[in-house]
Amino acid sequence: MFLILILLFLIILSFWNFIWKRRNLPPGPTPLPIFGNAFAMDRLIYEQFQIWAKEFGPVYTIWMGEVPIVMVTDYELIRDLFVKEGDIYAGRHFLVDLFQEFRGFCQKPKRGVTRMEGEQWKIIRRFGLQSMRNLGVGKNELENKLIKDLQNFIEKLKKELNTNIIGEINLQKYIDRIVGSTINRLLFGYAFEDEQINEFYELKNIMDNELELLSSITGRMLLSMPRLRYLPVFSKTFKLLDDNIEKVFNYINRIVYERINKIKFEENEEPKDLLDYFLKQSDEARNANWSGEKKENFDLKNLAPFSFDLFIAGQETTAKTLGFLVLYLLLDQRVQRKLHEELDNLREKKIKNGFDAYFTMSDRTRLPYLNAVINETQRLANLLPINLAHRTMSDANILNKFNLKKGTPIVPQICCVLFDEKIFPRPYRFEPERFLDDQGMLKRVEQLIPFGIGKRICMGESLARMEIFLFASNFFSHYEVLPVDPLNPPSSEKRRGLTVAPFIIIVVWLFETLIINLFIIQYFFNFNNFIKIFSFLNIILIIFKFFKTPKIVFP
Repeated sequence: MFLILILLFLIILSFWNFIWKRRNLPPGPTPLPIFGNAFAMDRLIYEQFQIWAKEFGPVYTIWMGEVPIVMVTDYELIRDLFVKEGDIYAGRHFLVDLFQEFRGFCQKPKRGVTRMEGEQWKIIRRFGLQSMRNLGVGKNELENKLIKDLQNFIEKLKKELNTNIIGEINLQKYIDRIVGSTINRLLFGYAFEDEQINEFYELKNIMDNELELLSSITGRMLLSMPRLRYLPVFSKTFKLLDDNIEKVFNYINRIVYERINKIKFEENEEPKDLLDYFLKQSDEARNANWSGEKKENFDLKNLAPFSFDLFIAGQETTAKTLGFLVLYLLLDQRVQRKLHEELDNLREKKIKNGFDAYFTMSDRTRLPYLNAVINETQRLANLLPINLAHRTMSDANILNKFNLKKGTPIVPQICCVLFDEKIFPRPYRFEPERFLDDQGMLKRVEQLIPFGIGKRICMGESLARMEIFLFASNFFSHYEVLPVDPLNPPSSEKRRGLTVAPFIIIVVWLFETLIINLFIIQYFFNFNNFIKIFSFLNIILIIFKFFKTPKIVFP
């Protein structure tokens, strides 16, 4: 009798798991009970998404635990759904249920920007975009601050190169710092100078750990089924996630309450950062007796989640994009040579005509190859292995074939577009020329959508584009990077997280173009010559330390 009951239970479970719960959904890989397809994605998951797209077509269903998620992988279909019918697919599923359990969110899941939807989301997004424009995003004011930061960055790098006896420099730390300072200045009005730098790196380590935990199998399972946090294995992951969020929110709240105690807005006083704008809006909400969603958006309890979202988005993606850009140019000296040629030519013209040697956004149209390099870096790096899940705001139909109920999670899986062989031939090769026309001018490729598409396109797109262009143009106008061992170059393998990053520590020779270019670099850029004399030169450099060029450690 007992065996019959077990058999009956297994039959019912199989019927439920393999047939009943999957009815009316697009086809997809067979899920395991409870775990869904989590174990099938324990690799670089965008590769798995491409495999499934070839097997099941442009629309298929995966299961995160017991939650179905519809994946859309074809560009034309993504555009039709998330642009032309954007309001239907502008809801938010990802992170909502789990984040409401964290102490810092005070049982209010839909706070911040990332987790909101509907009218609340429109209000807070509009506020964020307008405030950033007022603070100079996309304008000369912020650009000048960024260029000044880059000048300081290059000077500090020169100083360390001149004083570093061992010859190792962690370039990623410099990149993290300059990007973190930019978003922190927008949010809280100050950059991370020497006295705050330890605080920044501590904060950065916490957020890196948080994103890594969220990308783990237990983290992904918790995102789908937060109640798993009561089970032994999942409880440990949840506690680490919760502790990390608490530390970040404590940092934000300390700044907020220090500002509240100091500031009192005059009637015509202009806010100096996003925190000022939020506090001013919060004051207006209270004094004008606003009601409903608009007032709730500017409750002080929403300030920490709002700042958290913007800091994570502004720091992680831009810093890692710049990391991959340096790595790809290190690995492809042909591309780096062409980039230096373009930068050197324009810089000479600028100096000859009495302009500053530093590049600005006004130079962007005159640097088509650099723009192609940036585009190709964003495509190949593909920082988000799985895009944040939307959800349908009403019943929907896809391809006149699949009927989705209101509230169905759905993902525009952009990696499948960026690695589509029909759009980008040889998709796993670094080829900036794919973004240039026959005349060498930059061409528009509408399928390049690294910042997303539709109603939920990245709020910080214009800021990120400015940061990446200014860093790439000015850094590579001063430096050239080469592998320490050309016969054994570093790997371009990616380290997985909620966003991907270069996998290993990369050691490079860094040459200051203004000083050493005439002496070594022009000859070295014949790669065969570089191989032949590398060993001999290395001995000379060791003997004569004056000529020793420091290394950069780039994680």
